Amino acid sequence: MPDLRLLTPDRVGDLVGSCAPCTFWQTVPRNGHGGPSDAEAHLALLAEWVEQVTDDWGPPGRIAYADGRPVGHVVLAPLRHVPRLAAFATAPSDPATVMLVTAVTTPDANGDGRGLRKTLLQTAAKDALKAHVRSLDVIASRPAAVAPHDCVLEAGPLEKFGFRVERDHPAYPRLRIDLRTAVTLRDEAAAYVARALARIPGVHPAPEAHPRGSSSARAVDQP
Repeated sequence: MPDLRLLTPDRVGDLVGSCAPCTFWQTVPRNGHGGPSDAEAHLALLAEWVEQVTDDWGPPGRIAYADGRPVGHVVLAPLRHVPRLAAFATAPSDPATVMLVTAVTTPDANGDGRGLRKTLLQTAAKDALKAHVRSLDVIASRPAAVAPHDCVLEAGPLEKFGFRVERDHPAYPRLRIDLRTAVTLRDEAAAYVARALARIPGVHPAPEAHPRGSSSARAVDQP
């Protein structure tokens, strides 16, 4: 199980991905995205951004570690803290809308990274629910998008996770997920199986552990 730690200003250097450190979403459209020579400036800007979002709303994501090494991250924040959204026609108008900014894993994370990415998205959903957020939006790219930025997530995998089109667009639709569904679906399926087994004579399934008492819950809640 990966160690999922809160994204804090001192951890921005552990963000992963082909363009990390990246300030694509944290800058206004005219600023562009710098190269490796700008890494120090990007880290400083990201640290400042994380501190601002944390003070205003809460920690804006998690970083996953395996054997002390960062292997993935998820970032989310209210629209008012994601200025790049002004460049997308499908961006929501409510500044309080919470956006999934990005979710990235390293190529060697948990095989192809899909399992870890799902864990990161579920953790983001739980964190957002704790902040009394009921849904999460994301601007995603479809194959029609011309040279989409690496930090724009693809729509296909998000739809498989449970996101649905909120505002359609041939290249950059806005997707949305009901966070209560994202968090409870797996637990409800497990409870159904346990109830079914209990009806079979001679079968005694293990008692259900309290969510807060499981090892996975402890990993998710670790700061």
